[in-house]
Amino acid sequence: MAISTVSNNEDKNAPSKREKVIFLMEKHKPLFEKEGVTNPKFIPRMAYKHNGELIIGFYPKEMYGEQDIYTEFCSRDYEPEDPERKLYKWVFNPHYETEYEASEPHPTTGDVRYLIPVDELIDVEELHKSVESNKQTEMFEDFVDVSADVPYDSMTLRDFAAIQWKKPVSHKKWLNELITKNFK
Repeated sequence: MAISTVSNNEDKNAPSKREKVIFLMEKHKPLFEKEGVTNPKFIPRMAYKHNGELIIGFYPKEMYGEQDIYTEFCSRDYEPEDPERKLYKWVFNPHYETEYEASEPHPTTGDVRYLIPVDELIDVEELHKSVESNKQTEMFEDFVDVSADVPYDSMTLRDFAAIQWKKPVSHKKWLNELITKNFK
């Protein structure tokens, strides 16, 4: 019986695992720049339900180096599963061996994975939107101390006259002081 040695050109031309990971990573380059990481630990993973909780798993050899891990949800073949292609970050936890459940050992290799709840992952884009929003708010607050100011709709006709006439005739002491100091 002869064994066919016909090769399948599709398999030879198919991208390698490494090429697929690099392709997935490329989309997230702007977020890695915002994160300030030039060589991110990027490990795409399939998210799945375990005991009613959505989780991903990492092997101990992937968690070394006390480095945060970036991930995107994808299939075993490294095809994106999330249409939005979100980038997530798991912040390194030095106590992962005791704080996370370990999977059953693999029957052949004996390797275990630590099961990380998806709820603990940080959506990197949302994180940076939040940071940018806070920076804008802080920048605005540098110009106006909201807690020390009075809303415009609290101005009376008398206050308006005091400002227009540049005379301290308001019933608000602080406004009269401003007028006196600035219009001598």
